[in-house]
Amino acid sequence: MKKLVLLLLALFSFFANAQMPAGGNKDMMKAMKDIKGRVYGKIIDANTKNPVEYSSVVVLWFNKDSILGGGLTKENGEFNIEGLPPMGGFRLRVTQIGYKTYETKFYIQMPNKIELDLGNIPFEVDEKLLKEVEITTDKNAVVMSIDKRTYNVDKDISIKGGTAVDVMKNVPGVTVDADGNAELRNQAPTLFVDGRPTNLTLQQIPADQIDRVEIITNPSVKYDASATGGILNIIMKKNVKPGYNGMAMAYIGTGDRYGGMVNLNVKEGKWNFTSMYSHNQAMNNTLGYTRRTQLDSLGNASGYFNQDNKVRQTNMFDFGKLGLDYSINNRNTITLSGMIVAGQFKTYDKQEYQVQDATKTERLFGGRINEQNAAFQHYNGQLLYKKTYPKIGQELTMDGSINHTNSNNGYLFTTNSTLNPDTFAIPDTYQKNVGKSNADQYVFQLDYTNPYSETSKLEFGLKAFYKKSTSENNTSRAVSTPENYFPDTILSNRYVIDDMVNAAYVNYNNKMFWDISYQAGLRFEQSYYKGNITDKNQSFSYNYPSSSEDLLKSIFPGIYFSKKLKKNQELQVNFSRKIQRPNFFQLMPFVMFADKQNYRIGNPQLKPEFKNIAELNYNKTFTKGSYLGSGYFRYEEQPITDVAYPSLEDPTVLVNTTVNGKNSIRYGMEHTFKYTVFKNFDATVNFNAFYIYIKGLVVATEPEVKAEGFAFNTKATLSYKLPKAITLQVNGNYESPKILLLGATIPVYSMDISLNKMFGTKWIVNATLSDVFNSRVMGAHYETPYYTQDLSRRRESRYVRLTVTYLFGKMDASIFKRAKQLRGTDTQQGNQDGLDFGK
Repeated sequence: MKKLVLLLLALFSFFANAQMPAGGNKDMMKAMKDIKGRVYGKIIDANTKNPVEYSSVVVLWFNKDSILGGGLTKENGEFNIEGLPPMGGFRLRVTQIGYKTYETKFYIQMPNKIELDLGNIPFEVDEKLLKEVEITTDKNAVVMSIDKRTYNVDKDISIKGGTAVDVMKNVPGVTVDADGNAELRNQAPTLFVDGRPTNLTLQQIPADQIDRVEIITNPSVKYDASATGGILNIIMKKNVKPGYNGMAMAYIGTGDRYGGMVNLNVKEGKWNFTSMYSHNQAMNNTLGYTRRTQLDSLGNASGYFNQDNKVRQTNMFDFGKLGLDYSINNRNTITLSGMIVAGQFKTYDKQEYQVQDATKTERLFGGRINEQNAAFQHYNGQLLYKKTYPKIGQELTMDGSINHTNSNNGYLFTTNSTLNPDTFAIPDTYQKNVGKSNADQYVFQLDYTNPYSETSKLEFGLKAFYKKSTSENNTSRAVSTPENYFPDTILSNRYVIDDMVNAAYVNYNNKMFWDISYQAGLRFEQSYYKGNITDKNQSFSYNYPSSSEDLLKSIFPGIYFSKKLKKNQELQVNFSRKIQRPNFFQLMPFVMFADKQNYRIGNPQLKPEFKNIAELNYNKTFTKGSYLGSGYFRYEEQPITDVAYPSLEDPTVLVNTTVNGKNSIRYGMEHTFKYTVFKNFDATVNFNAFYIYIKGLVVATEPEVKAEGFAFNTKATLSYKLPKAITLQVNGNYESPKILLLGATIPVYSMDISLNKMFGTKWIVNATLSDVFNSRVMGAHYETPYYTQDLSRRRESRYVRLTVTYLFGKMDASIFKRAKQLRGTDTQQGNQDGLDFGK
């Protein structure tokens, strides 16, 4: 009615002005501004006549590409575009992945055609385009930006059938140690999954479910201050396609490797359902050794200890996940997800040792068998709410998660020894450890982003974390025969741990002079940790801030500056302060044996480590590739450091523990270069060189110890696309010796080769030869006033793996409605779609 009145007023003014001299046109133009055109209609599938939801509909000028209005179709396929000029010629353009672009012309003209109904518009499926989209879309393996690097896992063919450990081996700037733990710039990073911290290990995450890995070397205050070594954010694959899609994968390999995975995703209307299950199993036969020379007070050899290890380890993992997304409307979404991870580990470690005197005469020899059987189950549930606003970039997210983990483990150590030269047999000894643990973790997080303009943005958030865990270990011993065990009260422990961190942050982004962008923020974290050994009435704890003097130790600033330069260049500098808190293994004051001549014990006196981090980054993109160079500096206060020293009771036995050093300085430069050498041949090279300076106490009664030196690591990935949809990939890396407080690591080098072949649009066959030269061996050399020692061990040996993957799917926005229509009929729709696709 209002528009009708305005229209009549406009017409009245028009005719009145015809009788008036100049000057009345302004009134007429003002009236026309109040009248707006509208176009509406409905998009339907040309074949099924069903509505097509979430199609992009835009209105443009008749002969220009300027967009006047637009939006997405609703669930019923309807669209309504208002606010158009009341007169003129226009074009309507409709697009959607999997459909041919539709375009039509129409006119709006005052006074009787300002609202136009275009009716039902048939939208034709483009089967050829769908297949091309699935097959030819080619993401770069490494995408570099100034604040993070993104590694697209689907471009890495060597990880098919593997775990996240295999993924990290190939991520530029990341190294993996003998236990499968990742390091970023010689630091232990925090592991995230989909932007949130996780209790999962890299071995527990299937590689085929990972979409990409984000490498954040110096996280902003939005992230936990404990992310001292940076963040590896694993982004899992998520379904965004209407209809259904999925994959089935199976692999087999040497070393009793076999496994498989199946996942199914269904999306229709406001609902999106995802499910996945995978099973992985592998066996590794590896060798290791220990070579130690005991030293007297003058530095002369007083004895020798040699040990050789033969290890057989079998790992088995099961991973299941369910997720459900519900779009309340275009701007509000709720996600409910659950995950179950279970694993079993069996280890048989056969050790043969020999003790010699200063003349290298054998005085004692024997063997030890370490048998381990362990299992765990991990359960996770998460509820996520996300709200967006009409203002671009404004967003609110809230999520809560619950995690429960329980584990059981059993160890049996059987030792036999013989004295020389009398060949006197010492009675066999047996040690049995039976342990179990459980943990419950609760996390709530809220994040809000509000852009005030194109250059300014405010972010703030809250986080609450609480974890309660219980663990017990019962140790018993027997001599001569395993039938008469007696309890060992010293090694038996039961402990309860409370771990809590509450945090709040605020972050502000804007531009200053010379078009320099900046981001400045503060994060406050209140942390509490307490461990009780209930059977020994012992406890250890820390609390920050516990007084006003500790307040500054709970505030963590971060500031970042960036400047875009000419010719696709960008420069950034950033500063932050972070904290690394000791974990319960480092704090627990009970003994964990490694072998006859070593044991490990926690240190309840450990304090948190504080790190001050600075970075200078330079990024340049060019026609055939990109380059990212970084210079970084770290000053660490009371760094947490692993050390070893002779036992006071028996100097031939080494005590392995963790202490706070006085300070540590680390700096270095990292370079990542990606280049398309020629068509179908891509190369990515990463080089990281760094300097380490460590200073601290090993034994309280001894002088301070310091160590310093340079080290580097480099990594390269070469990918070549051969004819007939075959891809060849070669991965190689080298790690130089690295300084430790009492020694240095040994160099590590390895190479992997993979071949990948795609048959049609559904089948993929992959073959991988891991560690071509069987050289991926980790170890270290130690030199102290008491001994010199060389260690060597490995996590896995060379293997071959063959993987077959089948992709399936159908892009159909109304799959359930169609199924309902077809129920009860014998209509055969089998191969009509031709739209099979996979991620």
